[in-house]
Amino acid sequence: MAREAGVSVATVSRVLTGSAPVRPDTRQRVERAMRDLLYVAPGGRGSRTGVIGLLVPDLENPIFPALAQEIETTAAEAGLASILCNTARAKMAEDVYVHMLVERGVDGMVFISSELTNLEADHGHYARPARRGRAHRARQLRARDAADPLGRGRRAGGRRDGRRPPPGAGAHAHRLRGRPPHYSPTRRKTAGLETALTRAGIGFDRGLVAHAEWGYAGGAEAARQLLALNGRRPTALIASSDVMAIGALHAVDAAGLRVPEEMSIVGFDGVSAGTFTNPALTTVAQPTSEIAATAVDALRRLLESPERDVPHSVFRPRLVERASTAPPPR
Repeated sequence: MAREAGVSVATVSRVLTGSAPVRPDTRQRVERAMRDLLYVAPGGRGSRTGVIGLLVPDLENPIFPALAQEIETTAAEAGLASILCNTARAKMAEDVYVHMLVERGVDGMVFISSELTNLEADHGHYARPARRGRAHRARQLRARDAADPLGRGRRAGGRRDGRRPPPGAGAHAHRLRGRPPHYSPTRRKTAGLETALTRAGIGFDRGLVAHAEWGYAGGAEAARQLLALNGRRPTALIASSDVMAIGALHAVDAAGLRVPEEMSIVGFDGVSAGTFTNPALTTVAQPTSEIAATAVDALRRLLESPERDVPHSVFRPRLVERASTAPPPR
């Protein structure tokens, strides 16, 4: 984190523990670095419990249970039991769960899509393990959605035959994550899409970006917003998750448009539900096994040696082409 923020390790420690004053601009840089990283907090050097906390934001979106299962299985193989905490739909928020896990003396915590991604949230609860003496030092593991695979998935929405689409070959839209724009994954996906479209010779129009609530209903709502654009209706939709893509697919069908002949739809995550839609959903699949193995390995190494640096990891998803995409209509 210190390298990411351009500050010393001591400065990061002061921000996390609140042990000494830090200039506001420096604190902002450190917190921004925290938001850009998937946070892994190791336990203390004392007695080990063999238990870790696993915090997920949602259990309705299949990608989170899939990741949680992979991490739990991998952790069990390493001799670690997991306590699963659902921070979005449950009555206890993430900061409450962190407090509970610290009190129970877990060896470490793994956060999947944590509140660190919320650029406007208060992140003081991440310092609690350090303040309570449970964590010797905070560590992080970078886990980002690579822009290029997202771009390849986006281009597949216009040309399933793999050829580069000609400039202006239909309008295009990106249905972002149901979270608001101040969430870092939303911003990263927007930037990735813009880069990919530019490289493909297709202009990026922010007027064709729709935001709605997370989940199936949000995907359907966002699709309806884009379908209502008179004279600018897109010929392809990209959803920020497969669940939202399924909602968009049903909204497009209800509007009387054929998928993929009149509208291509691409999801993101690679959940199994996408194989059962009609037509089957083209998606950009996340490497859940690789993410889980890397996270658990990082946490295990930190438990063995809290002073060890954890290398940054960038995970590359893969495009899975199915029947929901086709060349744009002439």
